[in-house]
Amino acid sequence: MISKLTLQNMKCFGDVSFKFSSLTVFCGANSAGKSTAIQALLLLRQNHNTNKLRLGRLNLVGEYFSAGQVRDLINHSPVGESLSIGVDELKFSCDLKKTNADDYYIDLDSLPTLDHDFFESDFNYLSAYRLSPQNSYDTNFEADKFNVGIYGQYAIAELVRYGDMPAPNQKLAKKVCSSNEGGEESDERAITLIVAFRQAMKLISSDFDIVTNAHQNLDKVSNTFSAGATANQVRPVNTGFGISNVVPIVLAALCTREGGYLIVENPEVHLHPAAQSSLARLLTLTATCGVQVVLETHSDHIVNGIRVFTKEEGLKDGFVTINSVRSTKSGRTVTEIIVDNDGGLSDMDEGFFDQAEKDLLRLF
Repeated sequence: MISKLTLQNMKCFGDVSFKFSSLTVFCGANSAGKSTAIQALLLLRQNHNTNKLRLGRLNLVGEYFSAGQVRDLINHSPVGESLSIGVDELKFSCDLKKTNADDYYIDLDSLPTLDHDFFESDFNYLSAYRLSPQNSYDTNFEADKFNVGIYGQYAIAELVRYGDMPAPNQKLAKKVCSSNEGGEESDERAITLIVAFRQAMKLISSDFDIVTNAHQNLDKVSNTFSAGATANQVRPVNTGFGISNVVPIVLAALCTREGGYLIVENPEVHLHPAAQSSLARLLTLTATCGVQVVLETHSDHIVNGIRVFTKEEGLKDGFVTINSVRSTKSGRTVTEIIVDNDGGLSDMDEGFFDQAEKDLLRLF
């Protein structure tokens, strides 16, 4: 598990450190810099996946994140002469004097031993942009690994392929099923992915059901959702965007094995506040099942859902860390906020989900 991320001269940050916990949340105003921390991790992981990192090179264009040229990655007013990304005790750095601003890669000064589980454990990432509902979806041709795609574009295809197999994260699957009335008992039997997925989705939308179909001669898959209390099935394009957008998040959570990493940007997209809170509780439950969960959010409903789950389940102080990023005249400020076991916050920050209160004060 990652405990600390440090950045030097990367994008808007001169020198900064972020604390990570089992569940780590990044929040702040638009363009404050909260995405930069996640992008640093994405750069490292995608370069490891392509074996570039082992060769001492950091390509800036890849599967998860494309920064552009070197000039796009370097802080405009660098502090010192190095650009570096640190994950716990590992540090990946380069000499700024030796970089070419027009290049799409960086050669690292030295390469530490890649002995951190971040590089080998399960890893799933969902971008802030997710694919809109479709009548059909492409098949994932990477048969050797589970992959919902960073936009969720392969979620239904992976549900078709793995649905009848045991859910990779059995601990989460059993907790989800035992928490739902009528769900399977949490015993020694392996729970299939489709069963766990349906039960997890019911925590967010109580009347959820799904039917999937494979169209092998077209290399496509399709699905329909239940139409409320009736037995009728409807196409995704005739259902609210929120359901289709949350499907890959829930599927990725169930398919990230213990010891793995799940990163989700803006999980709240297109969701009703009550559904946002329910999703937040599910993601916090995922973090209790051996998955390090990292979220970026603009939603107080996500944060409050996490706080409620923390209190109700009596999670230990520091199980959840919120990094509140704020832009000031002197640069970027990061406030570390710990959620304690009764859902309280160790600190507050200017602009930390206080807009509703400000608006109400103006109304009354």
